[in-house]
Amino acid sequence: MEFGRSRLNGALFYNEIEDMQREVNTADPVSGVVQVIKNTADAEILGLELDGTFSITDSLVLQASVGYIDPEYTEVRFDLNGDGVIDGRDKDLELPRAAEWTYTVGLNHDLPLGDWGYMATRISYAYRDDSAYTDNNLGWILDQEILDAGIDFYSNDGHWAFGIYGRNLLDDVKHGGDTQLPDLLGPVPTGGTFSPLARGSIYGLEVTYSL
Repeated sequence: MEFGRSRLNGALFYNEIEDMQREVNTADPVSGVVQVIKNTADAEILGLELDGTFSITDSLVLQASVGYIDPEYTEVRFDLNGDGVIDGRDKDLELPRAAEWTYTVGLNHDLPLGDWGYMATRISYAYRDDSAYTDNNLGWILDQEILDAGIDFYSNDGHWAFGIYGRNLLDDVKHGGDTQLPDLLGPVPTGGTFSPLARGSIYGLEVTYSL
């Protein structure tokens, strides 16, 4: 849908997944982590997505998006929680890596600088719900809030570009995984999880010259 210089897109979807193939990771006292590839379950996913670009002024643009999904198992064929039986407790688990809500909002502004060129300013905020990382739901990815901003200067001749930026300005803790470790790895006490962290706040300066 377009109106003037703005646009709005939307989608409502429903997916049925049969014989979902998963890489199932479980803690193991000998190797640390064991991974098996199994057709674990059937599932269905209902979702909604909206995104749009809106011209507030000739030089200021708002961009936003929102997504919602409601996934659930309809039939389970593998002992997901590792209790020795396949039953309703497995079916009640959450699908891994399926955050219920995600959304973003950002502003972009262009400012002419006369004969020199122009300046482009941007700021964006993104949110993602927490979600199960492992099939047994013992590992989780925390909800995340990411704020980025930057200012870029471009010369009229197209040769020079200067940029100042900040990423993850809220210094939000991000990790891409949460794999369980055994209480003992051979004779060595371990326990806990392996959860590699991404970088915190990052600030930078970029200079680019193009022929």
